[in-house]
Amino acid sequence: MKTLLSSLLFSAILLIGCADDSSFLTSPDSEFTQPLTSPNWVKLPADLGQGFSVETEYSAEKLINGEHGGHIKLKFKILRPGHEFGDYEIKAKVKVAKHSFPDDEDRLFTITMDPDNAYLNITPSPNTLYKHITIDWEIKGIDVSNIDPDTFDFFYIADNNEMLETSKNKITVDYNKHKIKVKKARIDPTTTEDTPDGARYGFTR
Repeated sequence: MKTLLSSLLFSAILLIGCADDSSFLTSPDSEFTQPLTSPNWVKLPADLGQGFSVETEYSAEKLINGEHGGHIKLKFKILRPGHEFGDYEIKAKVKVAKHSFPDDEDRLFTITMDPDNAYLNITPSPNTLYKHITIDWEIKGIDVSNIDPDTFDFFYIADNNEMLETSKNKITVDYNKHKIKVKKARIDPTTTEDTPDGARYGFTR
């Protein structure tokens, strides 16, 4: 993990990271929408922003074989005793299907969470794959009172801010437990003008 917390935060914050044996934790039917100046992301807690910097990110990576596929997990928890929204917890899993790229290739996949907004940067871009990736993601311990259930969604956003609505099995906002969750969100590989360097997937409100 490449993260640096100030001494003031260290006594109040406990960070727990876990991943499977070959990944590690460091510091779909699609609809096009009009390009936006900036997506209306769900906001992450501002009081945790001091624990992040340009140099420190929460991310996970894994080398995946094209024949076998695989998944990458990102999971951590920050204890906040007595906080009105409870502990801050992230659970994310990205699945790469078998035969998503040539069977004789190994590719390094990385997921990185933005510190301020509820989106993941995922590399390489899904446009370099034969099949869609799927995303499960749960965020707990955030203020969800300003999320409109009628507009709440999970999108893929290209580098030009063009948005693709994902197909998904389930998306929920829980106002009592202060959490949001999406299950098996996906898009099919597209022909939009997006660099192969990566893509963003995230919750909008």
